[in-house]
Amino acid sequence: MDTTAFAFEKTLQNKTKKDVLADRLVNMVTNGLLRDGDVLPSERDLAQLFGVSRETVRGAISLVSGYGLINVSHGSKTRICADDEALDHFRHLHAADDNHEVNRFDIDSVFESRIVVEAAIARRAAMKIDDKGIEQLEKLLEAQADMFDAPVHFQLSDQSFHRVISEYANNEILAGYCEELYDFGLKIRRQVMQEPGAIERSYREHCHIVEALRRRDPDAAERAMLSHLDSVYRTTRAKLGQP
Repeated sequence: MDTTAFAFEKTLQNKTKKDVLADRLVNMVTNGLLRDGDVLPSERDLAQLFGVSRETVRGAISLVSGYGLINVSHGSKTRICADDEALDHFRHLHAADDNHEVNRFDIDSVFESRIVVEAAIARRAAMKIDDKGIEQLEKLLEAQADMFDAPVHFQLSDQSFHRVISEYANNEILAGYCEELYDFGLKIRRQVMQEPGAIERSYREHCHIVEALRRRDPDAAERAMLSHLDSVYRTTRAKLGQP
C-alpha cells in the first residue's frame, strides 16, 4: 500500500503537496500549535514528519513566509511570526478560508467523537497496515524518544503519528474526521506537553499502539488507542481546570 501523510489529500487534484503542506503549517499557526517566535524543525526533519521531499518543504515554507507568518533568514533558524498584528492581518485577508469550527465545541463532545472515530481507525489500521506502515511509525517513535524536552517538535510528530495510522485505515471519511477533531484544543495541548513527564507519557502510549499494530491485533490496537485518548482527555480537562 502506497500511503503518506498526504494520502487523504490525493483527491484534491488542484492542489500540490506544497500547497497542502502550506495549509497545514498555517493551520498549526492559527490553531495555536505554532506560536510567535517558535523555531521550526529543519527542512530534513519536516520532510520526514510529513513524508514529502525537502523541496516540497522549502516551497511550503516560502508560501507561508509570503503570508507573513514565517520568517526565513539565511544563516539563521526559521521562526514563526505570529504576533497579534500578524495574525489579525492574515485572518483579515483570508477570512473566507477560516475553517476551525471544531474549536467551538465543548471538550466532552469532541472527545466522544474522537473515541468513536479513532477506535474504528485503530481497528481497521491493525487489519490493513503493512510492513512499510509499521516502519513509518517506528521511525516517528525513534524521533519522539529524543523530543521529551521539545514540546513543539513532539506535537508536530504526534500529529503525523495519528495521521499515518488514519491513512492506513483506508477510509477517507474517517481520516478527514480524525484530522478535524485533532485540531481541537491545540493551544491547551501545547500547555499540557510543557509539563514534566507529559511528552514521555504520550510517547509510551504511542509505543503501545504501535506494538498492537505490529501484531495486527485489532482488539489490542483499539484498547491502546482508547487508553491514549483517555489520557489526552483527562490531561486536557485538568489543564482547563475542569474536574
